[in-house]
Amino acid sequence: MAHEYISIVNWSDEEDAHGTISMDCGYTCDFHKPVEFGGTEGLMNPEDAFVASLAMCYSITLRSTLEKMRSELEGFELETKGTLEDTDQGSMITTIDLIPKVKLKNREDRKKVERALKLAKKNCLISRSMKSEIRLKPEIE
Repeated sequence: MAHEYISIVNWSDEEDAHGTISMDCGYTCDFHKPVEFGGTEGLMNPEDAFVASLAMCYSITLRSTLEKMRSELEGFELETKGTLEDTDQGSMITTIDLIPKVKLKNREDRKKVERALKLAKKNCLISRSMKSEIRLKPEIE
């Protein structure tokens, strides 16, 4: 079964925005290039969106994996860091660190949660679609 995801970009006449992107999910936002490349502070940019797409997918996949394993967390926060570098192929996001900060609800679930964290990285469709190196660095308490 195939699914399509459609986005439409319109260029902006506004001085501080490159354009507006509208997605078929109903979300619309202005965007520009990153501030470090002359973009406007506070607007979405492709680099942040790229890294954020992995963060969203990983967290959704992790929650689903934990539900299947019948395991719950006391707390969860995901920090995601993408590194943009110049390579022989041009500039690209070479690595993305997934840093889930997990607080266990039940200490006996530690091994199960560790497995879920790894499975979520493996099964996340965005991580499977990227050529960036994705490194998992969990912090479990």
